[in-house]
Amino acid sequence: MAKHRAVIVGAGRIGAGYNWHDDVYTHAGAYKALSDRVELVGFVEPDLERGRACGIKWGIPWTTDLPMALDVQKPDIVSVCTQPEQQAQTIGRALPFGIKAIWCEKPFVSAKAWIPIQVNYLRRGDPVHQKIAREHQGGKLIVYGKDDIHTRCHFDDLAKWWKATLEYHVENGPCRYYYTMGSTYDDLSWAFPNGGVDGGQCMKAMLGNLLDHLDKGDPLWSPPT
Repeated sequence: MAKHRAVIVGAGRIGAGYNWHDDVYTHAGAYKALSDRVELVGFVEPDLERGRACGIKWGIPWTTDLPMALDVQKPDIVSVCTQPEQQAQTIGRALPFGIKAIWCEKPFVSAKAWIPIQVNYLRRGDPVHQKIAREHQGGKLIVYGKDDIHTRCHFDDLAKWWKATLEYHVENGPCRYYYTMGSTYDDLSWAFPNGGVDGGQCMKAMLGNLLDHLDKGDPLWSPPT
């Protein structure tokens, strides 16, 4: 089976690890980790400093021009790592180039597309979180985290996935959260300190699921809802 080809739009922290210490916890790192199934062939980044940095770091061609990248590189998958308000326009501009799927960062802003979209709520790629979704839906999700949309959206999605009530406490520092089926932490509860997931493994799992969807028709773990 031929490898899929991928282009990343947005070479910031989550796209390419710009000024970030954990390269595995990026779209580029996930593509490299699954290089037997998919080849990262290009970046699109309007900021020249970020573009040069990602080109040097990953040894992959980059351009500021999205249509040119899609026309020349002919990717099957486009990672959308832009700001949320730029997602719909980016997806709309990519669709005419015959791509097969989109891997989009969160928080996801509604965009019309006739191809599969995997929204990167990466906790959906973690086995423990999947087990709770299968076996223990309901209950309460108690979160201590920052008061910003990039943190909150993960837990809005997690509560929806688990069909749980969300209790959110604003707190600076590392995010931590608990899931309980009763009225206290001790009533069949799970504790998730320091963010709760192995980010690199979850990125790899989310991409792997998207590839399995394309190759075998497996259901997507995190489609737009």
